[in-house]
Amino acid sequence: MISIVIPTFNEEKYLPNLLHCLDRQTFQDFAFVVADADSQDATREIATHHGCRVMRGETIALGRNAGARQARGEYLLFLDADVTVKPSFLAELLDKAYKKRLEVASGFITPDS
Repeated sequence: MISIVIPTFNEEKYLPNLLHCLDRQTFQDFAFVVADADSQDATREIATHHGCRVMRGETIALGRNAGARQARGEYLLFLDADVTVKPSFLAELLDKAYKKRLEVASGFITPDS
């Protein structure tokens, strides 16, 4: 399983796009952790409605760290709320990590902002 950590602050404009992309993944064994820095918009509601575990975050770095502590997956993936990924992103990332025996990997993302 992959734990996907998304630090947020007022991301109601972008977060739905990322969550929609993740819903369409060919690899589906993942869970979300949203580390929110007290958003003043609908970010937390969007994340909760989508089934994300929402927790208190602060700055982006502290949010990533807090989310990582809450993660339960075998793999940990950090994504920003303003990115989109193609449907095969997770499957390809894991495939390459397995084949090359990687402990750390990254992939191509498309920032929306």
